[in-house]
Amino acid sequence: MNHTEKILLQLTARALFDSPTDFDPAATDWAALYREASNQSLTILLWDALTEEERRFLPKTVAWYWEQDMLIHLLNNEQLRNEQQHILQLLTGAKIPCVILKGSSAAIYYPNPTLRTMGDIDILVKPEHQMEVVHILQEQGYGDVVGDEHHCHMALHKEDYTIEVHREVNGLFLGKKSKCVQRIRRYLEDALERRQYIDGLPVLADDQQAVVLLLHKLEHFLTSGLGLRQICDWAVFVEEKLNAQRPDGKRQWKTLEPLLKDFGLLTFAGVMTRVCIDYLHLPREAAPWAMAYDGETAEKVIEQVLREGNFGQKVDRYGERLFADPHSSNRVTSFVRVLSDACREHWPACDRHRILMPVAPFVLLGRYCVQRKRGERPRLRLIQKYRQGGRDQKLYKELKPFIAE
Repeated sequence: MNHTEKILLQLTARALFDSPTDFDPAATDWAALYREASNQSLTILLWDALTEEERRFLPKTVAWYWEQDMLIHLLNNEQLRNEQQHILQLLTGAKIPCVILKGSSAAIYYPNPTLRTMGDIDILVKPEHQMEVVHILQEQGYGDVVGDEHHCHMALHKEDYTIEVHREVNGLFLGKKSKCVQRIRRYLEDALERRQYIDGLPVLADDQQAVVLLLHKLEHFLTSGLGLRQICDWAVFVEEKLNAQRPDGKRQWKTLEPLLKDFGLLTFAGVMTRVCIDYLHLPREAAPWAMAYDGETAEKVIEQVLREGNFGQKVDRYGERLFADPHSSNRVTSFVRVLSDACREHWPACDRHRILMPVAPFVLLGRYCVQRKRGERPRLRLIQKYRQGGRDQKLYKELKPFIAE
Protein backbone atom coordinates (compact mmCIF):
# COMPACT_ATOMS: atom_id res chain seq x y z
CA MET A 1 0.00 0.00 0.00
CA ASN A 2 1.54 3.29 -1.08
CA HIS A 3 1.45 6.70 0.62
CA THR A 4 -1.42 8.01 -1.51
CA GLU A 5 -3.57 4.96 -0.78
CA LYS A 6 -2.98 5.39 2.96
CA ILE A 7 -4.19 9.00 2.75
CA LEU A 8 -7.20 7.88 0.71
CA LEU A 9 -8.18 5.46 3.48
CA GLN A 10 -7.58 8.05 6.20
CA LEU A 11 -9.83 10.60 4.50
CA THR A 12 -12.50 7.99 3.88
CA ALA A 13 -12.42 7.06 7.57
CA ARG A 14 -12.70 10.73 8.48
CA ALA A 15 -15.69 11.16 6.16
CA LEU A 16 -17.54 8.14 7.55
CA PHE A 17 -16.64 8.09 11.23
CA ASP A 18 -14.95 11.44 11.91
CA SER A 19 -11.71 9.54 12.49
CA PRO A 20 -8.54 11.61 13.11
CA THR A 21 -5.90 11.80 10.36
CA ASP A 22 -2.14 12.32 10.55
CA PHE A 23 -1.05 13.01 6.96
CA ASP A 24 0.93 16.08 5.91
CA PRO A 25 -1.00 18.06 3.26
CA ALA A 26 2.21 19.76 2.16
CA ALA A 27 3.79 16.38 1.34
CA THR A 28 0.71 14.95 -0.39
CA ASP A 29 0.59 14.18 -4.09
CA TRP A 30 -2.83 15.73 -4.62
CA ALA A 31 -3.07 14.80 -8.29
CA ALA A 32 -2.50 11.14 -7.41
CA LEU A 33 -5.00 11.36 -4.54
CA TYR A 34 -7.64 12.83 -6.86
CA ARG A 35 -7.05 10.02 -9.36
CA GLU A 36 -7.46 7.40 -6.63
CA ALA A 37 -10.62 9.07 -5.32
CA SER A 38 -12.00 9.08 -8.86
CA ASN A 39 -11.05 5.43 -9.46
CA GLN A 40 -12.96 4.49 -6.30
CA SER A 41 -15.97 6.78 -7.06
CA LEU A 42 -15.34 8.72 -3.85
CA THR A 43 -14.63 12.22 -5.18
CA ILE A 44 -17.69 13.83 -3.56
CA LEU A 45 -17.19 12.15 -0.20
CA LEU A 46 -13.49 12.99 0.04
CA TRP A 47 -13.80 16.56 -1.22
CA ASP A 48 -16.30 17.21 1.54
CA ALA A 49 -13.95 15.58 4.07
CA LEU A 50 -11.08 17.98 3.27
CA THR A 51 -10.64 20.97 5.55
CA GLU A 52 -10.25 24.47 4.15
CA GLU A 53 -6.63 24.43 5.29
CA GLU A 54 -5.95 21.19 3.39
CA ARG A 55 -7.62 22.51 0.24
CA ARG A 56 -5.16 25.40 0.15
CA PHE A 57 -2.39 22.92 -0.62
CA LEU A 58 -4.12 21.61 -3.76
CA PRO A 59 -2.59 22.79 -7.04
CA LYS A 60 -5.10 25.03 -8.83
CA THR A 61 -5.53 22.62 -11.73
CA VAL A 62 -6.21 19.65 -9.43
CA ALA A 63 -8.61 21.69 -7.30
CA TRP A 64 -10.49 22.82 -10.42
CA TYR A 65 -10.87 19.29 -11.83
CA TRP A 66 -11.80 17.83 -8.46
CA GLU A 67 -14.42 20.51 -7.78
CA GLN A 68 -15.92 20.15 -11.26
CA ASP A 69 -16.03 16.38 -10.84
CA MET A 70 -17.78 16.80 -7.49
CA LEU A 71 -20.38 19.20 -8.90
CA ILE A 72 -21.13 16.91 -11.85
CA HIS A 73 -21.66 13.93 -9.55
CA LEU A 74 -23.82 15.95 -7.15
CA LEU A 75 -26.00 17.08 -10.06
CA ASN A 76 -26.18 13.51 -11.37
CA ASN A 77 -27.20 12.27 -7.91
CA GLU A 78 -29.98 14.85 -7.72
CA GLN A 79 -31.27 14.03 -11.20
CA LEU A 80 -31.22 10.29 -10.46
CA ARG A 81 -33.13 10.80 -7.20
CA ASN A 82 -35.77 12.87 -8.99
CA GLU A 83 -36.12 10.29 -11.77
CA GLN A 84 -36.28 7.50 -9.20
CA GLN A 85 -39.02 9.29 -7.28
CA HIS A 86 -40.99 9.74 -10.50
CA ILE A 87 -40.72 6.03 -11.32
CA LEU A 88 -41.73 5.05 -7.78
CA GLN A 89 -44.84 7.22 -8.06
CA LEU A 90 -45.77 5.49 -11.32
CA LEU A 91 -45.35 2.04 -9.77
CA THR A 92 -47.36 3.06 -6.73
CA GLY A 93 -50.11 4.26 -9.04
CA ALA A 94 -50.01 0.91 -10.86
CA LYS A 95 -50.11 -0.88 -7.47
CA ILE A 96 -46.85 -2.70 -8.16
CA PRO A 97 -44.87 -3.32 -4.93
CA CYS A 98 -41.14 -2.69 -5.24
CA VAL A 99 -37.98 -1.86 -3.32
CA ILE A 100 -34.86 0.07 -4.28
CA LEU A 101 -31.63 -1.95 -4.30
CA LYS A 102 -28.13 -0.52 -3.85
CA GLY A 103 -27.74 3.17 -4.79
CA SER A 104 -29.94 5.39 -2.67
CA SER A 105 -30.96 2.47 -0.42
CA ALA A 106 -27.28 2.15 0.60
CA ALA A 107 -26.82 5.93 0.84
CA ILE A 108 -29.43 6.33 3.60
CA TYR A 109 -26.95 5.00 6.18
CA TYR A 110 -24.25 7.58 5.38
CA PRO A 111 -23.73 10.61 7.64
CA ASN A 112 -24.67 12.69 4.58
CA PRO A 113 -26.52 10.53 1.99
CA THR A 114 -26.04 13.09 -0.80
CA LEU A 115 -22.27 12.44 -0.76
CA ARG A 116 -22.60 8.81 -1.87
CA THR A 117 -22.04 8.68 -5.65
CA MET A 118 -24.94 6.98 -7.45
CA GLY A 119 -24.88 5.08 -10.72
CA ASP A 120 -27.94 3.20 -11.94
CA ILE A 121 -31.41 2.87 -10.47
CA ASP A 122 -32.09 -0.71 -9.37
CA ILE A 123 -35.68 -1.72 -8.65
CA LEU A 124 -36.74 -5.15 -7.35
CA VAL A 125 -40.25 -6.35 -8.26
CA LYS A 126 -41.97 -9.70 -8.32
CA PRO A 127 -41.11 -11.77 -11.42
CA GLU A 128 -44.70 -11.61 -12.64
CA HIS A 129 -44.56 -7.79 -12.57
CA GLN A 130 -41.25 -7.39 -14.38
CA MET A 131 -42.62 -7.00 -17.92
CA GLU A 132 -45.36 -4.68 -16.71
CA VAL A 133 -42.72 -2.40 -15.19
CA VAL A 134 -40.69 -2.58 -18.42
CA HIS A 135 -43.73 -1.43 -20.39
CA ILE A 136 -44.34 1.44 -17.95
CA LEU A 137 -40.74 2.58 -18.38
CA GLN A 138 -40.95 2.34 -22.17
CA GLU A 139 -44.01 4.61 -22.05
CA GLN A 140 -41.77 7.10 -20.22
CA GLY A 141 -39.27 7.12 -23.09
CA TYR A 142 -36.91 4.38 -21.98
CA GLY A 143 -35.38 2.48 -24.88
CA ASP A 144 -35.42 -1.17 -25.78
CA VAL A 145 -34.43 -3.70 -23.18
CA VAL A 146 -30.68 -4.37 -23.03
CA GLY A 147 -29.59 -7.77 -21.74
CA ASP A 148 -33.08 -9.29 -21.77
CA GLU A 149 -31.53 -12.68 -21.07
CA HIS A 150 -29.68 -11.55 -17.94
CA HIS A 151 -30.29 -13.98 -15.11
CA CYS A 152 -31.73 -11.44 -12.66
CA HIS A 153 -32.68 -8.15 -14.36
CA MET A 154 -33.60 -6.23 -17.49
CA ALA A 155 -31.84 -2.91 -18.15
CA LEU A 156 -33.41 0.07 -19.93
CA HIS A 157 -31.82 3.38 -20.91
CA LYS A 158 -32.99 6.94 -21.43
CA GLU A 159 -30.47 9.75 -21.94
CA ASP A 160 -28.05 9.39 -19.02
CA TYR A 161 -30.34 7.17 -16.95
CA THR A 162 -30.16 3.40 -16.64
CA ILE A 163 -32.82 1.47 -14.77
CA GLU A 164 -32.37 -2.20 -13.95
CA VAL A 165 -35.67 -3.97 -13.28
CA HIS A 166 -34.82 -6.94 -11.06
CA ARG A 167 -36.81 -10.11 -10.66
CA GLU A 168 -34.10 -11.33 -8.29
CA VAL A 169 -31.23 -9.74 -6.37
CA ASN A 170 -27.65 -9.86 -7.66
CA GLY A 171 -25.13 -12.46 -6.61
CA LEU A 172 -27.12 -15.68 -6.42
CA PHE A 173 -26.00 -17.11 -9.75
CA LEU A 174 -22.42 -17.45 -8.51
CA GLY A 175 -23.44 -20.21 -6.13
CA LYS A 176 -26.24 -21.66 -8.20
CA LYS A 177 -25.31 -25.26 -7.38
CA SER A 178 -25.08 -24.58 -3.65
CA LYS A 179 -27.90 -25.44 -1.28
CA CYS A 180 -27.07 -22.16 0.46
CA VAL A 181 -28.39 -20.21 -2.52
CA GLN A 182 -31.71 -22.03 -2.40
CA ARG A 183 -31.99 -21.12 1.28
CA ILE A 184 -31.28 -17.47 0.47
CA ARG A 185 -33.92 -17.49 -2.28
CA ARG A 186 -36.53 -18.86 0.11
CA TYR A 187 -35.50 -16.33 2.74
CA LEU A 188 -35.96 -13.44 0.29
CA GLU A 189 -39.32 -14.61 -1.07
CA ASP A 190 -41.21 -12.21 1.20
CA ALA A 191 -38.85 -9.27 0.62
CA LEU A 192 -41.54 -7.08 -0.92
CA GLU A 193 -44.07 -7.93 1.78
CA ARG A 194 -41.54 -7.05 4.51
CA ARG A 195 -40.27 -3.85 2.91
CA GLN A 196 -39.93 -0.74 5.03
CA TYR A 197 -39.95 2.96 4.20
CA ILE A 198 -37.06 5.18 5.26
CA ASP A 199 -37.46 8.85 4.36
CA GLY A 200 -40.18 7.78 1.94
CA LEU A 201 -37.93 5.28 0.15
CA PRO A 202 -39.05 1.62 -0.08
CA VAL A 203 -36.13 -0.52 1.05
CA LEU A 204 -35.56 -4.05 2.31
CA ALA A 205 -36.05 -5.02 5.94
CA ASP A 206 -32.80 -4.59 7.87
CA ASP A 207 -31.86 -8.28 8.04
CA GLN A 208 -32.60 -8.83 4.35
CA GLN A 209 -30.76 -5.63 3.48
CA ALA A 210 -27.66 -7.00 5.21
CA VAL A 211 -27.81 -10.23 3.19
CA VAL A 212 -28.38 -8.43 -0.12
CA LEU A 213 -25.54 -5.96 0.56
CA LEU A 214 -23.20 -8.89 1.18
CA LEU A 215 -24.37 -10.72 -1.95
CA HIS A 216 -23.75 -7.61 -4.05
CA LYS A 217 -20.25 -7.17 -2.65
CA LEU A 218 -19.43 -10.86 -3.06
CA GLU A 219 -20.53 -10.81 -6.69
CA HIS A 220 -18.34 -7.81 -7.51
CA PHE A 221 -15.40 -9.18 -5.56
CA LEU A 222 -15.48 -12.46 -7.48
CA THR A 223 -16.25 -10.97 -10.90
CA SER A 224 -15.95 -7.35 -12.02
CA GLY A 225 -14.10 -6.00 -9.00
CA LEU A 226 -15.09 -4.63 -5.59
CA GLY A 227 -14.54 -0.92 -4.99
CA LEU A 228 -13.95 1.05 -1.82
CA ARG A 229 -17.39 2.66 -2.26
CA GLN A 230 -19.06 -0.73 -1.77
CA ILE A 231 -17.00 -1.36 1.36
CA CYS A 232 -18.10 2.05 2.66
CA ASP A 233 -21.72 0.94 2.14
CA TRP A 234 -21.14 -2.04 4.42
CA ALA A 235 -19.22 -0.01 7.02
CA VAL A 236 -22.00 2.55 7.53
CA PHE A 237 -24.67 -0.17 7.53
CA VAL A 238 -22.87 -2.09 10.28
CA GLU A 239 -22.40 1.09 12.33
CA GLU A 240 -26.05 2.06 11.94
CA LYS A 241 -27.87 -1.29 12.12
CA LEU A 242 -25.57 -3.94 13.64
CA ASN A 243 -23.78 -1.83 16.22
CA ALA A 244 -23.11 -4.00 19.29
CA GLN A 245 -23.04 -0.88 21.47
CA ARG A 246 -26.79 -0.47 20.95
CA PRO A 247 -29.49 -2.90 22.16
CA ASP A 248 -31.22 -2.97 18.77
CA GLY A 249 -27.87 -3.65 17.04
CA LYS A 250 -27.15 -6.58 19.35
CA ARG A 251 -30.57 -8.06 18.67
CA GLN A 252 -30.16 -7.60 14.95
CA TRP A 253 -26.80 -9.39 14.93
CA LYS A 254 -28.18 -12.28 17.02
CA THR A 255 -30.84 -12.71 14.35
CA LEU A 256 -28.47 -12.30 11.45
CA GLU A 257 -25.49 -14.43 12.54
CA PRO A 258 -27.19 -17.86 12.29
CA LEU A 259 -28.70 -16.85 8.95
CA LEU A 260 -25.29 -15.94 7.54
CA LYS A 261 -23.90 -19.25 8.78
CA ASP A 262 -26.70 -21.08 7.00
CA PHE A 263 -26.25 -19.03 3.82
CA GLY A 264 -22.48 -19.44 3.62
CA LEU A 265 -21.89 -15.70 4.01
CA LEU A 266 -20.60 -15.44 7.57
CA THR A 267 -16.86 -15.61 6.80
CA PHE A 268 -17.25 -13.07 4.00
CA ALA A 269 -19.21 -10.77 6.34
CA GLY A 270 -16.56 -11.17 9.04
CA VAL A 271 -13.64 -10.39 6.73
CA MET A 272 -15.43 -7.40 5.16
CA THR A 273 -16.20 -6.03 8.61
CA ARG A 274 -12.59 -6.58 9.69
CA VAL A 275 -11.54 -4.54 6.63
CA CYS A 276 -13.88 -1.76 7.77
CA ILE A 277 -12.39 -1.81 11.28
CA ASP A 278 -8.72 -2.01 10.26
CA TYR A 279 -8.76 0.41 7.34
CA LEU A 280 -11.87 2.63 7.62
CA HIS A 281 -11.83 2.93 11.41
CA LEU A 282 -15.27 1.49 12.01
CA PRO A 283 -15.25 1.41 15.85
CA ARG A 284 -14.09 -2.02 17.00
CA GLU A 285 -16.75 -1.95 19.71
CA ALA A 286 -19.45 -1.75 17.04
CA ALA A 287 -18.58 -5.23 15.71
CA PRO A 288 -16.34 -7.09 18.19
CA TRP A 289 -17.24 -10.41 16.53
CA ALA A 290 -15.31 -9.35 13.42
CA MET A 291 -11.97 -9.39 15.28
CA ALA A 292 -12.07 -13.20 15.22
CA TYR A 293 -11.42 -13.10 11.47
CA ASP A 294 -7.94 -13.12 9.98
CA GLY A 295 -6.32 -9.71 9.61
CA GLU A 296 -4.04 -11.04 6.87
CA THR A 297 -7.03 -12.00 4.74
CA ALA A 298 -8.51 -8.55 5.35
CA GLU A 299 -5.21 -7.04 4.18
CA LYS A 300 -5.31 -9.09 0.96
CA VAL A 301 -8.87 -7.89 0.34
CA ILE A 302 -8.07 -4.18 0.76
CA GLU A 303 -4.97 -4.55 -1.40
CA GLN A 304 -7.08 -6.03 -4.20
CA VAL A 305 -9.69 -3.27 -3.80
CA LEU A 306 -7.02 -0.58 -4.07
CA ARG A 307 -5.30 -2.35 -6.94
CA GLU A 308 -8.44 -2.71 -9.04
CA GLY A 309 -10.67 0.28 -8.26
CA ASN A 310 -14.45 0.57 -8.43
CA PHE A 311 -15.84 -2.22 -10.67
CA GLY A 312 -12.22 -3.10 -11.52
CA GLN A 313 -11.77 0.02 -13.66
CA LYS A 314 -8.04 0.28 -12.90
CA VAL A 315 -7.24 -3.16 -14.31
CA ASP A 316 -8.54 -5.47 -17.00
CA ARG A 317 -10.43 -8.25 -15.20
CA TYR A 318 -12.23 -9.52 -18.25
CA GLY A 319 -12.11 -13.32 -18.22
CA GLU A 320 -10.43 -13.55 -14.81
CA ARG A 321 -13.40 -15.34 -13.28
CA LEU A 322 -12.74 -18.32 -15.57
CA PHE A 323 -9.73 -19.42 -13.50
CA ALA A 324 -10.64 -18.18 -10.01
CA ASP A 325 -13.76 -20.08 -8.97
CA PRO A 326 -13.48 -20.66 -5.20
CA HIS A 327 -15.45 -23.91 -5.32
CA SER A 328 -13.12 -25.60 -7.81
CA SER A 329 -10.05 -27.59 -6.85
CA ASN A 330 -7.73 -25.91 -9.38
CA ARG A 331 -7.69 -23.48 -12.29
CA VAL A 332 -8.51 -26.11 -14.93
CA THR A 333 -11.63 -27.37 -13.16
CA SER A 334 -12.49 -23.74 -12.50
CA PHE A 335 -12.40 -23.04 -16.24
CA VAL A 336 -14.76 -25.93 -16.99
CA ARG A 337 -17.16 -25.02 -14.19
CA VAL A 338 -17.32 -21.29 -14.86
CA LEU A 339 -17.64 -21.76 -18.62
CA SER A 340 -20.56 -24.12 -18.02
CA ASP A 341 -22.21 -21.62 -15.66
CA ALA A 342 -21.62 -18.79 -18.13
CA CYS A 343 -23.36 -20.75 -20.88
CA ARG A 344 -26.44 -21.22 -18.70
CA GLU A 345 -26.29 -17.61 -17.50
CA HIS A 346 -25.94 -15.95 -20.91
CA TRP A 347 -27.89 -18.52 -22.94
CA PRO A 348 -30.69 -19.64 -20.56
CA ALA A 349 -31.99 -22.09 -23.16
CA CYS A 350 -29.15 -24.36 -21.96
CA ASP A 351 -30.88 -24.71 -18.61
CA ARG A 352 -34.12 -25.70 -20.25
CA HIS A 353 -32.60 -27.92 -22.94
CA ARG A 354 -29.37 -29.59 -21.78
CA ILE A 355 -28.84 -31.05 -25.25
CA LEU A 356 -27.68 -27.55 -26.29
CA MET A 357 -24.78 -27.50 -23.82
CA PRO A 358 -22.12 -28.97 -26.19
CA VAL A 359 -22.66 -26.14 -28.69
CA ALA A 360 -23.21 -23.39 -26.10
CA PRO A 361 -19.50 -22.43 -25.76
CA PHE A 362 -19.32 -21.86 -29.51
CA VAL A 363 -22.47 -19.71 -29.39
CA LEU A 364 -20.90 -17.57 -26.65
CA LEU A 365 -17.63 -17.38 -28.57
CA GLY A 366 -19.53 -16.18 -31.64
CA ARG A 367 -21.30 -13.53 -29.57
CA TYR A 368 -17.99 -12.41 -28.10
CA CYS A 369 -16.38 -12.08 -31.56
CA VAL A 370 -19.26 -9.91 -32.77
CA GLN A 371 -19.19 -7.76 -29.62
CA ARG A 372 -15.40 -7.52 -29.79
CA LYS A 373 -15.60 -6.31 -33.40
CA ARG A 374 -18.09 -3.62 -32.32
CA GLY A 375 -15.75 -2.51 -29.54
CA GLU A 376 -18.15 -3.69 -26.83
CA ARG A 377 -15.77 -6.21 -25.25
CA PRO A 378 -12.07 -6.04 -24.38
CA ARG A 379 -9.51 -8.51 -25.63
CA LEU A 380 -9.62 -11.83 -23.80
CA ARG A 381 -6.10 -12.66 -22.54
CA LEU A 382 -6.50 -16.25 -21.38
CA ILE A 383 -2.83 -16.94 -20.55
CA GLN A 384 -2.53 -13.80 -18.45
CA LYS A 385 -5.78 -14.58 -16.62
CA TYR A 386 -4.66 -18.15 -16.02
CA ARG A 387 -1.51 -16.87 -14.28
CA GLN A 388 -3.45 -14.39 -12.13
CA GLY A 389 -6.13 -16.95 -11.33
CA GLY A 390 -4.03 -18.93 -8.87
CA ARG A 391 -3.53 -15.99 -6.51
CA ASP A 392 -7.15 -14.87 -6.68
CA GLN A 393 -8.61 -18.37 -6.36
CA LYS A 394 -6.66 -18.89 -3.13
CA LEU A 395 -8.01 -15.63 -1.65
CA TYR A 396 -11.56 -16.36 -2.72
CA LYS A 397 -11.43 -19.80 -1.07
CA GLU A 398 -10.46 -18.15 2.22
CA LEU A 399 -13.79 -16.27 2.14
CA LYS A 400 -15.78 -19.56 1.94
CA PRO A 401 -18.62 -18.20 -0.23
CA PHE A 402 -21.84 -20.23 -0.12
CA ILE A 403 -20.32 -22.82 2.21
CA ALA A 404 -22.55 -23.29 5.24
CA GLU A 405 -20.72 -23.20 8.57
